[in-house]
Amino acid sequence: MRAVAHAAAQALFDRGGLKAAFEHVRNLVIATVLVAAGFESVKRFDFMNSPSWSNPRFAGYIVAGVGCVLIVLNLIDGLRQLSRLRWHFALQAALTVAYVLFSLRMVQLIIDFRTHTCP
Repeated sequence: MRAVAHAAAQALFDRGGLKAAFEHVRNLVIATVLVAAGFESVKRFDFMNSPSWSNPRFAGYIVAGVGCVLIVLNLIDGLRQLSRLRWHFALQAALTVAYVLFSLRMVQLIIDFRTHTCP
């Protein structure tokens, strides 16, 4: 048991696992904010008065699309890094499922917080 804890501590702190996790979360938050901002501009396009934009709804869809592409790229990068670990297959599968579920839930929460005003 002590060996497992030592190996986990080495993976997190000595080999940069914790830094990679925070980088993935940061990238996911930024991409999700882009998606939420794009959807917000689509939702409120009639209130925007910007003479430089010919169609703010189209620009909102472009911003949301770029955010979605960034979310998928971040997910693929995270899955690729998890697949390079030399751990048991069951542990890798569990980490992959947890990573995907956590990422999707985080995206849902940030979009919900960003697009709905507090009562």
